[in-house]
Amino acid sequence: MFRLIRRLFLLLVIVAVFGALAYLITAEDAKRQRQVYALRVTLGVQTAIAQALFDATRTAESHLRQYRLVIIQPGEALDEIAGQYNTTVEVLRMANGLLPDVEFGNGETLIVPEGVNVLFPPRRFSIHTAIAGDTLESLAKFYAVSLDLLEGDNPVLAARGVIPGDIVFIPVVLTS
Repeated sequence: MFRLIRRLFLLLVIVAVFGALAYLITAEDAKRQRQVYALRVTLGVQTAIAQALFDATRTAESHLRQYRLVIIQPGEALDEIAGQYNTTVEVLRMANGLLPDVEFGNGETLIVPEGVNVLFPPRRFSIHTAIAGDTLESLAKFYAVSLDLLEGDNPVLAARGVIPGDIVFIPVVLTS
């Protein structure tokens, strides 16, 4: 009889230990699920705020002259692109370092200075994708270009500042 009581007591202790462990595991899992949910809600709110700010910024910037990256389809005429973006074929050639005999696209991405009819001083462009900490001042120093020229070629960024991921058009002044 004593053995039976002892075995029942031991079984009761084992059940209690496993029950406590199951409770702790379940409680920890619930805590982890609450943390994941809170993180998802926070990220969702941050994404919504960032998108709203992006949309508001783009609306405010819409009147500013902008340079664009445009994929020119094979056979697409440069004069059509120039007319579409209110620029000239000469500006397209200069900005992208194209030879004078180039008349049609070949599927490459071109820098299109929208609304620009003359590039003075003569220059072509390279692009830089902004990272955290980039400013037009730091990029002007890094690329050894005039800050005024860099701001003139990036009026949107000059007005609002550089955000990581922005495309910055870097002028490369042509010397004769």
